[in-house]
Parts: sequence; structure tokens; C-alpha cells
Amino acid sequence: MTMPISRRGFLAGSTAVLIVPIVVSCAPKGAAEAQTLNAYLRIEPDGAVTIISPTSEMGQGTHTGYAAIIADELGVAINRIALTVPTQPAPEYRLFFGQMRSVGSYGIRGWIEPLRRAAAQARMVLTQAAANRWDVAPETLQVEDGLVIDPASDRRAAFEDLVDDAALLPLPEEPTLRAPETRRHVGAATARVDTPAKTDGSAIYGIDVRLPDMLYGAVRLSPVYGAEVERFDPDSAPGAVAVAEVPGGAVVVAESWWKAKKLADGLDISWRPTPHDTTSSADISRALRVGLEVDDAPAAVSRGDAAAALAGADRIVEADYEVPFLTHVSMEPITCAAQISDARCEVWMSTQGHDVVRIALEEATGFPAERIFINTTYLGGGFGRKTHGEVAVQAVIASRAAGGRPVNVIWAREDDVQQGQYRPVMAARLRASLDADGNISAMHARLSGPMMGREYAHVTIRDGLDFFSHAVFADQKYAPGDYRLDHHEVAVPPSTCPWRAVSSSQNGFFLEAFIDELAQAAGQDPLAFRKARLADHPSHLAVLESVERRSGWGAPLPGPNWGRGVAIVESYASRCAQVAEVEMVDGRPIVRRVWLALDCGEAINPGQVEAQMTGSVIDALGPALRCQVTLRDGRAEQSNFDAYPILRIDETPEIDVEIVNTGAPIGGVGEPGVPPVAPAVANAIFAATGRRMRRLPLSEA
Repeated sequence: MTMPISRRGFLAGSTAVLIVPIVVSCAPKGAAEAQTLNAYLRIEPDGAVTIISPTSEMGQGTHTGYAAIIADELGVAINRIALTVPTQPAPEYRLFFGQMRSVGSYGIRGWIEPLRRAAAQARMVLTQAAANRWDVAPETLQVEDGLVIDPASDRRAAFEDLVDDAALLPLPEEPTLRAPETRRHVGAATARVDTPAKTDGSAIYGIDVRLPDMLYGAVRLSPVYGAEVERFDPDSAPGAVAVAEVPGGAVVVAESWWKAKKLADGLDISWRPTPHDTTSSADISRALRVGLEVDDAPAAVSRGDAAAALAGADRIVEADYEVPFLTHVSMEPITCAAQISDARCEVWMSTQGHDVVRIALEEATGFPAERIFINTTYLGGGFGRKTHGEVAVQAVIASRAAGGRPVNVIWAREDDVQQGQYRPVMAARLRASLDADGNISAMHARLSGPMMGREYAHVTIRDGLDFFSHAVFADQKYAPGDYRLDHHEVAVPPSTCPWRAVSSSQNGFFLEAFIDELAQAAGQDPLAFRKARLADHPSHLAVLESVERRSGWGAPLPGPNWGRGVAIVESYASRCAQVAEVEMVDGRPIVRRVWLALDCGEAINPGQVEAQMTGSVIDALGPALRCQVTLRDGRAEQSNFDAYPILRIDETPEIDVEIVNTGAPIGGVGEPGVPPVAPAVANAIFAATGRRMRRLPLSEA
């Protein structure tokens, strides 16, 4: 991948200027501080290596991947590598949609080549510095464990002894990468670099932030989406340090969070009426169904003439599907600590969306970007929810109301479930024609629901195509001929937000459930049907064959109420196939086993890839089986885990993961394991019962 990064200059001990895309940074030995020669890679005066990471660590192991990449390419022990996230977004850290964000399974695949290149540049100038010192050819030298070695004379020079000279050398435009077979960490199960801190309790999450003289804030938000404050009485929170209005509600500040929370619960506050005060999920569902019937939905993809092909076909299969709102329920609550003065605004938070937070704070404070500082902590899960900046704005308002003292605002779980942003509701109608051989001769996919991309100023929707809404369908490979994807937009009251795998999660369910119906109509085995129509796509075939072999597809099942279902979804440049084995107990599906195969290209840390796949299945099963957010009178009916029951530990199936590498380009890992789960389970239920499941959660289908 070519990485569009602004070049930077650095003056190092002379009038020479080094201009490089991604850099090595160094300091003369004994210097008080390291001098930055590279935006992303820095070698400290003691020889330690620091990666200035463009992404957050939210449990997916990205920072361990960075450390492995740098350790192998630079030639340094992995335990000498530290990682830090910059306090201000900058062009050098922007990749996704022109913003500094940790989203889209881009953490590794977006940065592997720039980081590998930077490490190779660093290694080569350090080697050249040693070669100049010893008057030998650089290609005769070796680099291992932070040392440049001359095998002929056994001379050795540590990185810290060479950085001063290396900083004055031009970085090679086309650095030579190490041969893959020399890598010790990439491709091997590497211990997480953040495990020690998370084990001994020294890791700091947003909720852990402690600052001198710090106070705590709790919010009281409108129960109805989009309602603004009509009035509130600050005196109804006796003992509060401060009470202030925030968008959609109020924040109460006190010496402890529990005190702030109890005062916020008792706050006398009312909200203005909205057009959504009587809206229910049933109302929204009816609007989605109306959208499936319209004649003029704009096309996002149009190949050939699907309408004419379907009109003239002898055999048509059609099915409607629907999914509900879903919330993220990250284990760490939504939180941000902030302190504001006349000179600067500083926040400490677990965020995925640095530029989103920056923009929100610029608007809220009137400060320019250079006076706003974002300290990124570990994230206790993100899943797309922590790309938003509303809690940062609330914390800044709270700090200002408290006279500039730092305030850590923490949302209760109820605040997050009832006033968060959701994966959107969506309905789909799929129609396809089958020829005499069971091939898909034409297909029309109609979506009805919100178009999430419209909520984001940085997202460009070109010719009606919106990644936030149309993934999977935009590049489906089952119907290569006449094909149309269109989308009737339906506005909904709640704000929508990327949920893990974004639109691939619901669209994977729609498409893969429908493909099973086509296989049935064609009288073919559903796995064989997929393989036949994906015969020209080696990666798809490889993952399907993996789950076919390991699941014993076609072998007898344990009993008459059991079924196996298959699904395959390509998302985030990776292919993931799954087979779910389900037992029906008293009419309720119990998922007993899941076999999963992933082709993500080069697996940087196979152990972490396997962990991500296992976690994805667990994360997706709760929403597939029973989780949803429903509205009544404009407000969410669910508020906590009692009514939003994620999968419990005793319900977790046996999960068997295999990583398949067909040599495809590197793909994402954090999200591709989610989309196949719901359709694989739905298809397994059909295999066990003969009943098609076209609505999520499956408990209500």
C-alpha cells in the first residue's frame, strides 16, 4: 500500500535537513531528551525504541503487532520497545478518511508497510554510521538485538552509540527489508506487550485517570432521543460542587462519582417536546417495510439490467429480512477527564476518534487545535462507540463549571444503553433468479433504513454508495451478471454509530441467509452451492474448505434436533467462513460448536488473531440470539445487561479457529469474525427445524 504521508524536516546538530516520510528519531548520547527524526519511530538516548503510535490500543493487540514489526525489521529485542500515542492529531497520523482514528480493522494493515519501511530506514542508517566509523562496506555488517556487528572483526556498536551519526545521514528512499525467514516475532505467537501492565494493575484506562484536585461528574440525559433541556434547577442537587447544562441534559460535579450520580438522579430537570415522543420500534419497522415497496430507491450499484432480467426469469426467489438497533456495551464505561483554563484544554480519555474529539472540543471551547491536548489511555473495548466526542465536551463543560478543576465524567451503563449511538435498524428485500443449473442469473438487493454515512462530515457518499451502509452487497461475488443494489433512506430518531463490523454485520446476515434460500431452491447442498459460485475466488474456497473439513460437514449429527449452518463473508479485506452447530432445546437454539476459518493474508500474531476470532464469535452471538434495543414513547426500553443479555460464559460454544493464508494481501482481523455468526446460526436453525429465520434477534424471528 502506498501511504500518503506529509514529509517532515529535522535539523540535527548541523545545518543539514532530513526530509523523510516516516522517520527514525534519535538523540546524541547523553542528551537530556530524544530529538525526533521520525514521526513514528524514535530511538532514545539509552537505546530504547519508542513507537509513536497512530492508533489506540483497545484490547485487539495492535500495539503488540507494531512492536513485533519494528523488532524484526530494526533488529532489536521486543522488550526494549515502548509505545505512546501523541496528544495532538497531526497529518502524519491520519490514514482513515483523512482523520486520526482507530477504526475499520486498519490498525495493522494500514500501518504495517510504513512502520516496516521506517524500521528498515533506521536500521540502514545505523548500519551506515557503523560502516563509516569502521571503514567497511555496510552490507558486510549485521544488526541484532540493538547492536550493529562486524562479523569479520567482532566489533560491536550499540544503537545509542550510533544515533548521533545516523541522524546526519540521508534516509534511503527505497530501504531494503529483511527477508521474511529472518523474522522472529511476526508470524509467531508473540506475548502481548501490554500484558504485564494489565496484570499488575498499572495499566491506565479512562476510568482510572486520577489528577491532582480532581472531581467527578455524572450526567443526566434526556430519555427521548434529540430532546434538549427545557429547564433545570441547580439547587435540586444540594452538595454538588457544580451543575451545568450540556447538550441534551446536565452534568453534576461532586467529590465522588457515586455522590455525583445520586445527585444527578434527583436533579429537577425537564426537556422540550420532540416529534419523536411517541415513536416506537413498531412504527420504525412499518416505515422500513414501506421502504421495501417504493419504486424509486436510488441505486448504489448497478450492473446490467437486473429489473429486466428478473422480469423475464422463470424461477424467482425472494425474501425480506430485518435487524434491530444494537448498542456496543463496551466493558469500560464511556468516560473522559478534562481540565480547561484560559490557555489550554486537556483531556484524558479512552478514545478511538482523536480528530472527532478534537473537532468537538474546538467547537465547544472556541480554542484552536494547537491549544487542545488529548491524552489517550487504554480502552476497555471500543467497537466503534468510542469514536465520538460528546463525553469530552461534557467533561470540559464540567471543568469550566468547577472553576477549572479537573473533572472525570463517567457515564453509568444506563446512560450508555439508553442514550448511546446504535447500529442502525435495517430491512432488506433480496430477489434473485436461478437458471436451469441453479446459477444466479440476476439479483436485486433493496435496503431500507438509515444511511449512516450521512451522519459524518468526513464521509463522502459517491454515486449513492456508502461503505457505512452497503458493505458486503457493494462487492458481492455470487451474482457476477445483472445486479442492482439500491437503498431507500428512512430517518430514525437515535443517532447511529459504527458497531463492530459496521454494515458488514447486518448485510452479511441478509446475504448469507438468502444464499441458503437460493441453495434450497436450487436443490443443492448450501456449502457446495457457495463453493460452486465462488470457484474463481481462491481465498473464499480455501476458508470454505477449511470449515467443511473440520466440521465434518455432511456427517451425521448427534440427534434429530440438531443442525449445521454455513456462512462466508468478505469484510475489511479478509475472508471469514463459519459453520455453526446448533441444538434446539424446547424450541430454543443452543449453539454448541462453531468452526471458523480466516484468510487475512499475513497474520502478524497468530495467537492474537485466534483470540480476536474467538472473541468475535462470542461478541456476535448475544445480538444474534437475543440482544436488541427497542423504542417505546421515543425512548429505549432496555437499560442494562438484565434487558440486554450478552452471551454468558456458560453459554459459550466450543470455538475452533484455523488461520488460512492463501498469499492474499493483508486484511483486517478485529471485525471480520463477526458478520458470519448470525447467518451461520440462522442457517443451522433451518437445518434443524425447516424454519427460515429472517429477523434478528433469532429468538424473535
